[in-house]
Amino acid sequence: MKKDINSNRYIFLYATVLIVIVAVLLTVTALWLQPFQDRNQKNEKRINILKAAGIQDVNAKNAAWLFEKHCTAEFLLDENGNPTEDDGLPVFVIDRQTSVIPMQGNGLWGPIWGYIAIAADGKTIVGVTFDHKSETPGLGGEITTEKFQGQFAGKQIMDNGSTIPIEFDAITGATKTSNGVKEMIDNTLEKYSAYLKKIAEKGE
Repeated sequence: MKKDINSNRYIFLYATVLIVIVAVLLTVTALWLQPFQDRNQKNEKRINILKAAGIQDVNAKNAAWLFEKHCTAEFLLDENGNPTEDDGLPVFVIDRQTSVIPMQGNGLWGPIWGYIAIAADGKTIVGVTFDHKSETPGLGGEITTEKFQGQFAGKQIMDNGSTIPIEFDAITGATKTSNGVKEMIDNTLEKYSAYLKKIAEKGE
């Protein structure tokens, strides 16, 4: 019996030490990888902003350089469309004329997000980029394709000083995701309507 108790203690001690070692290794690995993950996330953000604004041939290698070259301003807006130092709505200005704003929404299986670029007239879409967490490949996942995203360029988002609902060709068999994209764009434009109205008035 004493032998069995010692054996059980040894197994418990071994398992405990092993768990601690694995936990330490995972923590160290996570801390070591964090800077690389942060850099990749920043690069992905830069790539999507630049692509939405129509900047060509952007990739992970040149994204930082191209972003520094083309992004001429970054600022936050309050609900009235005025610059603020506090938490607010972010805007990225590309080449002193195109305003790129982030979007967030929900698809069929999870979050969807992207960027929409608005021309200096405040009324015309220059381009968009979309991404998702878990939409179905070949269906909702098609929101990331150039074919789907390309149809938004040139569409009007304002009429008589007010934002208007966006219309586009939905993805066949992906109604929920398509509706999520429409709702995401419409909600974003509504939040930024005061700012868009101001730049539209400047462009007239």
